[in-house]
Amino acid sequence: MSCSSDIEQIRQALTAYYHALYYGRPEKLEEAFRPDAILLGDVDGNESRLDQTQYRKLLQTRVSPHAQGEPYRLQIGEIRLCGNAAMAELQTPLAGKVFTDYVSLFKRQGRWRIAFKLYSHPQ
Repeated sequence: MSCSSDIEQIRQALTAYYHALYYGRPEKLEEAFRPDAILLGDVDGNESRLDQTQYRKLLQTRVSPHAQGEPYRLQIGEIRLCGNAAMAELQTPLAGKVFTDYVSLFKRQGRWRIAFKLYSHPQ
């Protein structure tokens, strides 16, 4: 597979993640995340650590940004690729904050999925 094809598949995984988040579709997380993925970050200075089950429940219980009338504003920055590992930087504006996400992806069985997400926003 070519580098450009890998980059496109990585972009698709990142977009699937943001669609799940933005539209409140937790079932779409499976397209983007490995089952054992972890999300670690802070919101308003409070640490948050979630596994996939916890993240899915969180998305199920809140009103989606789309339903709140927020614009769709995913920005995919630099993507770095080495073999079956990749890292991407995203800007995900949500709930009046602009989060920076550092996302690690891993390719298995021809498929790129998120293994780890580290995130924060300016205080």
